[in-house]
Amino acid sequence: MDSENCPKKLKVETWPIDRLVEYARNPRKNDEQVERMKAAIREFGFRIPVVAKSDGTLVDGHLRLKAARALGLTEVPVALADELTETQVKAFRLLANQSANWASWDNDLLKLEIEELEEQDFDVDMIGFDGDTLEAIGTAELDANIAKLKSEEGIGEVEDIGQFAVTFCFNDEDREAVDAAIDKKGKPYFVALLVKAMREIAEGGE
Repeated sequence: MDSENCPKKLKVETWPIDRLVEYARNPRKNDEQVERMKAAIREFGFRIPVVAKSDGTLVDGHLRLKAARALGLTEVPVALADELTETQVKAFRLLANQSANWASWDNDLLKLEIEELEEQDFDVDMIGFDGDTLEAIGTAELDANIAKLKSEEGIGEVEDIGQFAVTFCFNDEDREAVDAAIDKKGKPYFVALLVKAMREIAEGGE
């Protein structure tokens, strides 16, 4: 194998945090996410090294570094990137942030993972899945199920999801249970509950 085409072995060192210098022109706005990253570091530890050159110039990891400083950490792991040219450093900074947007989620599998975490009372907001995100996931599936039921079961227009759920998916005895679920776990949980019921109906279940 051509050694010139092989990636060099990653070198990770532990540095005093004051040795690192943030890139002044970092285009990524992340100050509002520092508290969330602090919570993640407290939960998991500092698991992902920042990337820097030997002169202390930070290449990647600005949010992690801000959170570490806010937590009062004195040392952080650093992956060295001295072999990168200045042009590559600029490109890598953008790549490291943009590449997270390349992939998409399988919403069905994502919901299973999130639901299992919630069952263990894990704060999914800390890992980036707040109520709005979960609601969007549930709403997308809900729209698909409503469209399917409209075409297959002849259901009319749905103007009020809550009333529709109680009158169509649940009988009167379930009304209190539905209300309690909304009060206890909020709208994202209710949407997931509704989608589950609608899927069972669409598949011919009881």
